[in-house]
Amino acid sequence: MNVIKLKDITAIKTEIDGVEKFFVLHETSGYFIEIEKETYEGLEKLSKGEKDKLTKEEKTKLTELFIYTAQLPQLKINEDVQEPIYFLGGSINVSQACNFSCVYCYGNKGLYGNEKPKLMNLETAKKSIDLLLQKSSNITIITFFGGEPLLNFKVIKEAVEYAKKRANELNKKVSFTITTKGYLLTPEIADFLLENNFDINISLDGYRELHNKNRLLADGSPTYNVVANNIKYLLKRAKELGRFKNISIKATLMPDQVKEAYKVYKHIKEEFNPPIIAIGFATLSNGAMTTKHLDIYLKELEKIAIDELETFGELNRVLFGDFILQFRDIYGGRIKAQHCGAGFGSIAIDVDGNVYPCQRFVSFKDFKLSDINSFTLKDLSKFEGQKYTPFNHEPCKSCWLKFYCRNFCYYDNMIYTGKIIIPSNLSCYYAKEKFKIGLWLYSRLYDEYEEKFEEYLEKSMNMPRTTSNQVTYLPRNTVNVKT
Repeated sequence: MNVIKLKDITAIKTEIDGVEKFFVLHETSGYFIEIEKETYEGLEKLSKGEKDKLTKEEKTKLTELFIYTAQLPQLKINEDVQEPIYFLGGSINVSQACNFSCVYCYGNKGLYGNEKPKLMNLETAKKSIDLLLQKSSNITIITFFGGEPLLNFKVIKEAVEYAKKRANELNKKVSFTITTKGYLLTPEIADFLLENNFDINISLDGYRELHNKNRLLADGSPTYNVVANNIKYLLKRAKELGRFKNISIKATLMPDQVKEAYKVYKHIKEEFNPPIIAIGFATLSNGAMTTKHLDIYLKELEKIAIDELETFGELNRVLFGDFILQFRDIYGGRIKAQHCGAGFGSIAIDVDGNVYPCQRFVSFKDFKLSDINSFTLKDLSKFEGQKYTPFNHEPCKSCWLKFYCRNFCYYDNMIYTGKIIIPSNLSCYYAKEKFKIGLWLYSRLYDEYEEKFEEYLEKSMNMPRTTSNQVTYLPRNTVNVKT
């Protein structure tokens, strides 16, 4: 897969399963344009200074392209923006305790720096909800997180009722999300979550042997059978209650397991057929991720793309979460105003009521912003990430993917480069190559199912989020940049 840079145009070539696709990203408008092979080859010659070698057909195609792009609306970058006046929601760590002992846990077995397991009390949960509702926009998204949040289901249940009551009093809308390992997802709890329209994210690392290698109970017992049965009940009830689209299953892979990615995807798809399937990597897991690992995974991702293409006609939907998000961004023309929602679109509140930019920074004293008793929106400025956008610092400012990159994570940057705003070269490489695969699939779905795919894209704009951190999107012709 090749990329050509020409002033405000980036030309991209992708090839999967013997099918070539060619695109242009017009960087001053943020638009993607599919082009023909002759246009790409003409751009390639221009990039090499070989204008005299252009064929008559290439000249014609290039003229058509340049006339078209000249008419596109340009992004207007406003560097004089105000401090944020609200955020979109946040996560509440109702449990800093866990019944699992996952091999790649970044949260110290769910304790997040605490010496002993601890559950949030109801008073702290209510104060956390008050903070989120009072300081957020008219639609507030509350995520219950852990550890394993279902260890504290009693408080979650009361907190949800309190949040609905307070939202009604404040004339706001509130929605709920939960991330769980699924072992404690009894029929009673599943029904409660569905009846309250939760977005439910369940961790399952694929087929039985792999899952039981990564995700054991604290006493070393396997967990696959219980989690799988709970997922099946949840999906069955979700269909009965009309809440099916609210559920995602996410697998986390170690570096030596990336070669299993397609097998993991296929197992989840055939065994459970959930609305959304996500696959992620363990941060600083046993054996660091290398370019070799990523190249193996990208080949697996190509298999997933081909599978999505082959089954779209039957399922009328795309299942893989990264593709879903990418398609929404391209189709909806959504230009990112920040790298990540951490400390801007969302915050995280730990079990004691301390406030952090996101759940991954919980227990890091240097990243504590405030607490639920004294928090104000000005506290968000304590987070260094507030000062930066995809448009005002390198390497992002010069990157062709800056408008659509979904691989920027402050926490991962801190781990890999020591600076929260500097991504690793590996991270950038992966983001671009993954995006190209999604771009290929987007085009192929249009080729095969134009009308049906258009209908799906319209519906997908209203689908649940597949991530807990909220990113602010601004109109394509007005991108605010904070300096």
